[in-house]
Amino acid sequence: MPVYLDYAATTPLDARVLMAMQPYLTEVCGNPSSLHCFGQAARRGVMRAREEVAALIGASPSEVFFTSGGTESDNWALRGLAEERRKAGCRHIVISAVEHPAVRETCRDLAAHGYALTEVPVDATGRVAPSDVAAALREDTALVTIMTANNEVGTLQPIAAIGALLRARGIPFHTDAVQAAGHIPLDVEELHVDALSLSAHKFCGPKGVGVLYVRRTLRIAPLLYGGAQERDMRAGTEKVAGSVGGGWAAAIARMEMG
Repeated sequence: MPVYLDYAATTPLDARVLMAMQPYLTEVCGNPSSLHCFGQAARRGVMRAREEVAALIGASPSEVFFTSGGTESDNWALRGLAEERRKAGCRHIVISAVEHPAVRETCRDLAAHGYALTEVPVDATGRVAPSDVAAALREDTALVTIMTANNEVGTLQPIAAIGALLRARGIPFHTDAVQAAGHIPLDVEELHVDALSLSAHKFCGPKGVGVLYVRRTLRIAPLLYGGAQERDMRAGTEKVAGSVGGGWAAAIARMEMG
């Protein structure tokens, strides 16, 4: 019988997560934006899930936004920050040379639309030196994005050290933590990050459920426009069952990490 070992690509859905999701696929059928009891029951499920995800990364629930996955979270963080920072004349972006395509290709698209892009090299282990990030900064640097853990070789980047130097310079810092969240402890305060992406299917949650953490003091433009969902920041009817599943997966991961 084949044994599934490719957990870096995706993980199986935890049976406990599936059980938590099931009521929201059937009887809890309301729209979270509706005022009637069915809608409010759905809304409470999403709110509890948001609290669990926030606890996983040391954030406030008001700083957690649900998305369709890690790719959307990365796109939103990078495009939203780039748009806001452009208003201040900042059009330079710094990334590492080993970013996931969701980050790399988004930044290259921004570069094709007038932003300058610097790719910081890595050493033989795939690690970025904080000093190299510092050397890449310019007066017009809009943002820096460095992944927490590499999806190919597993290298952990010195996110806290990079975050500290960027915080001192007042430059927004995003990290793609998709490969790390749910597997190693993460605390957005200790890491000094302003935005963080994660995806539930990487830690035994449902596919198609992502999260973007945005520090409460950070200004970021929406990626999707329409309704007032996600506190006017991400339009579209919430994926209730998926969000509930992501929240349960986050709670289980936090519990089992100890």
